[in-house]
Amino acid sequence: MKKVLILISALFFIVSVLDVKGEDFRRKYRNFSWSQMSLTPSDYPDMDPAKSKFGASFVTGRTFFFHSKPILGMIKFGLDATWVDLNWNNYTSEYMGENGMETASNHQIEYSLHVGPSVAINPVGKLNINAYFRYAPTFSAQLSMTDDFALYGNYATMFVTGGMVSWGIIGVGAEYRFGNCNYKTLLGDGVAAAMDMSGFRAFITLRFK
Repeated sequence: MKKVLILISALFFIVSVLDVKGEDFRRKYRNFSWSQMSLTPSDYPDMDPAKSKFGASFVTGRTFFFHSKPILGMIKFGLDATWVDLNWNNYTSEYMGENGMETASNHQIEYSLHVGPSVAINPVGKLNINAYFRYAPTFSAQLSMTDDFALYGNYATMFVTGGMVSWGIIGVGAEYRFGNCNYKTLLGDGVAAAMDMSGFRAFITLRFK
């Protein structure tokens, strides 16, 4: 019983030190991400997807809160608006060429805007917990670096959902991206195809007021 009382007292002390007011909500975000994506031909959904070897992205945006006073002293609802989402992924695969097995390299480059609802929780001090779901209209391009150079691109319907935890200015987060794109041939003689796309991004975030 004494240990329980000591623990409760310690928690109350920590809360008082951290100054529980629900007033440290962070509106602006800058995310620096590690990215991985999968591509599956829409006409062949049972085919093994092509998975990127590595990727990266940069995201910047702002949350517009619907109300100034936090609910229960710590919760705010808002609308996220992302101005810039630059995403890059690299895919490699092997194929039988004139000189035996050769490696093909494919680069996927995307630019997106996001908009969607979010919830922010500021339970103690500078601790912020954010969750969101966003519609992300995207222009997606693929650059094939095989012997037959080709560039594909088109509008992609994408969605992004995830969350982040931060203390003051810095934090970490993860999100899931999914959608599809009916690629068209822009340059070269390659054959374009409709693709279902999905993947994860883990990121370091900078949060500003």
